[in-house]
Amino acid sequence: MKESLIETTYSTEWSGIWQVLGCKWTFHILRFLAVQDAQFNQIQTAIDGLPASTLSTRLKALEEERIVSRTVEDSSPPTVEYSLTEKGTELAAIIEQIEELESRYA
Repeated sequence: MKESLIETTYSTEWSGIWQVLGCKWTFHILRFLAVQDAQFNQIQTAIDGLPASTLSTRLKALEEERIVSRTVEDSSPPTVEYSLTEKGTELAAIIEQIEELESRYA
């Protein structure tokens, strides 16, 4: 007999990821970082309409979920570069598959 969805116990391990992915601009940021590592201003310039405060919030959340890595380079002035982690790279591949599916059935 099929188990009711209400009775099913789900792991909450991915709940943080789902919260981050559900936020506006997150997919755009991930798609950009899937192509290249970038500094804050490069990301903001590339994604039209993305406010700096929103980008900062999303990058922090993606970092907390270990989807994005933040690297501070010891230079003058110091530079900060963002890149996808292994987890982020896997997630970007899934997003690409979803986009391909959408384009096939659009």
